[in-house]
Amino acid sequence: MADDELKEKVTEILAELGVFSGQREITMEEIAILQGQQTGLARIMPEIGQRTWKLFYAAKEGHWDLANFQYSEITELMEFGAYARPKHEDALNQFMAEDWSPVGEAVKSKDFEAFEAAFHKAIEQANAYHELKDRPYIRWQLPSTPPDDLEIKPRGGGK
Repeated sequence: MADDELKEKVTEILAELGVFSGQREITMEEIAILQGQQTGLARIMPEIGQRTWKLFYAAKEGHWDLANFQYSEITELMEFGAYARPKHEDALNQFMAEDWSPVGEAVKSKDFEAFEAAFHKAIEQANAYHELKDRPYIRWQLPSTPPDDLEIKPRGGGK
């Protein structure tokens, strides 16, 4: 059996195989569909927005450990989004290399002035990507106040 024939046969078998979810039998094809719905950028981007908000105000307060944590989490979410949505992979990877990495460099150097410039440039570029991807109605903006669900100031209150 040729490799292509074997691959086709295995694909057919997997498509028919079901997995019991505890509630119902689900085929591999249905699992793939559900996975696609769960990992869409429409689900990931709101979390990125929340973390970006926290990142900015943590850096502004000199809470560099928190800023670094948020930066790392945002980066992982974007990498996951690039993997899960191949049609956006090139744009997300380009954004992360060209626009997002300077934000991380400023966080590492604990330089708020450099951070703020890189941050605002990255936001402008993110919004430009939304337009490029035919989503001009998505325009992220930094809230004017820090989030109230997380202590933004470093312990001890000092910078």
